[in-house]
Parts: sequence; structure tokens; C-alpha cells
Amino acid sequence: MEFFKTIHKKEIVFFINTKIIDDNLINQIISQIQDDKKIGLDMSMVQNIDSPLLIKYLLQNKIKLFNLQSEVLTYLSIILKDGFLKSFINYSDFKENKRELIKRKFLVA
Repeated sequence: MEFFKTIHKKEIVFFINTKIIDDNLINQIISQIQDDKKIGLDMSMVQNIDSPLLIKYLLQNKIKLFNLQSEVLTYLSIILKDGFLKSFINYSDFKENKRELIKRKFLVA
């Protein structure tokens, strides 16, 4: 199983159980989304992202991420314009909508 889904009152959380996220996995996740719920991806096992579709949904702010590894967090912060990536430290922050990591900017010297 590439992911597990849990449904709560206000959100749906997908626990990603693979090291690489691709468009096929994102399409499977999107097919199970309900419009009225907040969507979160637990990224604790993810080491690589190979999905322009995920980037599109992140830019549209339809998906929130939490438990990111530092390499994935750095990668996403660099490729998304102006530190647009909004993510959370852990599930409880995602659930309570607090301690959101935003506006990270990296400079190359």
C-alpha cells in the first residue's frame, strides 16, 4: 500500500508509505478527496518528489504537508516561488492550524 487514509471531522490525512511521490500517487489521493475537508499529507517517509501535479496542488493551497524531512522541505522551498510552501511541523499543528512554516527564502551565494 502506497498510502493510508484516515478521516477526521474536519480533515483527511494521508500517510504516505513510500519514499518517492509521483503523479500516479497524487492522482490516487486526489480521487479520494472530498471538497469540504482539509487535506494533509504525512511526509515522514518521503525522500524524493517527482510530481509536478503535487507542486500544482501546493501552489493552489489545496494540500497541506506535515512531518517533512529537511531535504524535502529545502527542495520544495527552493522550487516554489517566494517561499510559498505552507507546511506544518506535525499532525497536531496541522489539525489546530498553528505553527505553520511559511515564507522560507533561500539565497545562493
